[in-house]
Amino acid sequence: MKRLIALLLVLLLLPVFASAELKRGDRGEEVKELQQILIELGFLEDKADGIFGKKTEKAVKALQEYWGVNTTGRLDDDDLMLLYDLYYIVTGEMEFDGLGEDELSEIYPAYCSWEGTDEWGAVFCYRHQEEYLVASQIAPNPPKKLEEMFVSRLCELWEMEIELMYDEWAETDPDAAEEQREIFEAALEAFEPGREKMEWLEAQGIDLCFELHGAEKQAAE
Repeated sequence: MKRLIALLLVLLLLPVFASAELKRGDRGEEVKELQQILIELGFLEDKADGIFGKKTEKAVKALQEYWGVNTTGRLDDDDLMLLYDLYYIVTGEMEFDGLGEDELSEIYPAYCSWEGTDEWGAVFCYRHQEEYLVASQIAPNPPKKLEEMFVSRLCELWEMEIELMYDEWAETDPDAAEEQREIFEAALEAFEPGREKMEWLEAQGIDLCFELHGAEKQAAE
């Protein structure tokens, strides 16, 4: 349910496609736009010339293999929407238009936790739906370029959010917050850019969110 709602928010940003399907032999601006996105995400190593040829078809098949669907080499409207979904999420151009924090808080949990049924075992609260959307798009064996974009985006989001949570903690217990912030920053410096850093930051963020906002909810109850 939470994935469906999040996707609906993203799809509000998607362009309207004129054609029902893009396939080998097609030409035009829609093909060129498709090629530009495939290049940016690391699936296509070619120029965006607006001609759906052999290389573009191969790139589309690689994308479909990444998604775990039939490798037809053709993209219908639903496929194109999924591609734009991926693009907007990984580039950070997505916005939660239409729903405020109060509305989101009624849909999603009040705090992140490790009690979920998602494949990575985490539930993300209403504050961290952007982090959830990025993490949920990571499938096995992404192109190197796409993996770097995932890693960079998630690290950026969690580093920023963890700092905000330490600021929030400092409002009620400044000494403890500052002590733990220093421990966090020292540990962070030991990581080189990459997946290990991304996964560590995600774990730190989820745990900190649980400690702060889970305690708030339990106290309110």
